[in-house]
Parts: sequence; C-alpha cells; structure tokens
Amino acid sequence: MLHISAYHSPTTIDEAVRLLAEEGRTVIAGGTDLLVNPRYMVGVREVVDIRRLALDYIIVEPAWLRIGAGTTMRSVAQHPAVQALADGILARGAAVCGSPNIRNMATLVGNVASALPSADTPPSLIALNAQAVLVGANGERIVPLDQFFTGPAKSVRARELIRELRIPLDESNIHGGFYKIGRTAEDISLVNAATTLIIRDGIISEARLVLGAVAPTPLRVTRAEAALRGQQVTEALWQEIAAIVRAEVRPISDQRATAAYRRHVSGVAAARALRQAAGLTPRGEEWQHA
Repeated sequence: MLHISAYHSPTTIDEAVRLLAEEGRTVIAGGTDLLVNPRYMVGVREVVDIRRLALDYIIVEPAWLRIGAGTTMRSVAQHPAVQALADGILARGAAVCGSPNIRNMATLVGNVASALPSADTPPSLIALNAQAVLVGANGERIVPLDQFFTGPAKSVRARELIRELRIPLDESNIHGGFYKIGRTAEDISLVNAATTLIIRDGIISEARLVLGAVAPTPLRVTRAEAALRGQQVTEALWQEIAAIVRAEVRPISDQRATAAYRRHVSGVAAARALRQAAGLTPRGEEWQHA
C-alpha cells in the first residue's frame, strides 16, 4: 500500500533534479502507474510531478525526433511525424496502450521509466534505435534504450529524470511492423513484437527485432536479426525467424497466460510484424485477441 507523505511540483529541471537526489522520491507525469502498480513503488514516500517543466513536446530535427518526458501517449499516437516513422510502429504501439482515458494522461517516457516487461512501446523504441536522455546531479548522460532495462521494473536510471527520448532519423527508407497479442487491444500485452527492416531489391540489408512480455526485459532477438540480413523476403524466412524467436524467448506463466502459450505466440507476433514491415499485410492489424 502506498504511503505518500509529500507532493512536489518543480518548475525547473534543476529543481526537479535536486528533489530527485534524495531517496524515497519518484517522478510522475501522468501518474497512471502510481496506484495500479504499488508493488513497484516500494520505498516511495514522496512524488515529484514534472508536469510544470514544459516537457510535453515532439520536435523534429534533421537528425533526430525528440519526445519530451511530458508527452502523452495520445499525442505520440496522433503526431504526423511519429505516424510517418517506420510505418508508424511507435504511434501504433502508443495507440493500443491502455484505454483512451489512460492515453490522455500516461506518457511515453513514463511507459519506458516503469520498465515493465509487458509495456507496449519499448519494443518499437528499441527497434527504432532510440536513446534516453537522463539528467541527474552529475549532469546529463545518454543511454541507448537497448541498454536501459535491467530487469522487471528495473533500469540503469539512478535518481535521475528522463528528460526526453530521441530517435535517429538517418534512414529514410526504413520500414516497420508492430503486433500485439492480448485479451483486448487496451489490455496489458501477453506478447508484443516490433521490427524495423531496410529492404533493397527484395533483399533485407538491415534488421532489428524486439519482443515484449517474453523475458525480464524487452528482448532484442539478435540471432533472428542476423538470420534476416542478406535474405530475400519470403514466407519461409518468416517461419524460420518465428522458430528462432520461440527458442530465444524466456516467458513466464501468470494469471493472463502460460509460458507455453507465450512461447508459441511469440513466433506468431514476430512473423506478423515482419510481414507488415515487408509490406505484405495492411496497416491497421496491430493486435490479435488472445
């Protein structure tokens, strides 16, 4: 049970960083995880609300797409630049993250900061080679998102603020796919998968494939990525990758699904995300009923 004794609402990043330097304090932006996941808030006595820091932005630069810590899932899902990036895999993940009311409050950075294995957006962010910009008492540092997560509800973030996420825009011909399997589109994922591909003359030259809810952290399946590179786009290839994925995942059994079920459908989700990225299925098929 939560026992919050103090609420802070800083107006500058420096003030927020000073507040977070003390143990027992946690950041909130939308605050949607605070009551529903109290087991991840053990030791939290005070909250630091960052909604007054003017971090609700999406900025498109020549080299980067920057998304501030206060930007809601709804804003991410509806932004034209996010929808255009890699066939909109990040926008599509944000669009199935909770109910409309949750998406109006919950933030993309909060979804990352919670470090929950079943979170809908980290697989797309990792597939897009995103980075987290962290600010703390010792200054600013940048962490590639595929190195950010260390376990369920755990990350490399110390008493720091994630000021923004940034995604490189150096590949104009990158394609993507996102697929979620859950009890409903708005429910927590049983399995989700995101991929990005660069395809030239029918041959895959670069690939990233990431799955969620199948391991303690979002799982980048590097063996599958290596098997994709240099290959022609075929249905046989997708089935080969699905088999690799099933061998690589480390799912658990819980009240939503068994480990065996998650292992089986992880291959399904990966293959469907890959088909999307290859342009073989239409957009709008983001999720499947479990």
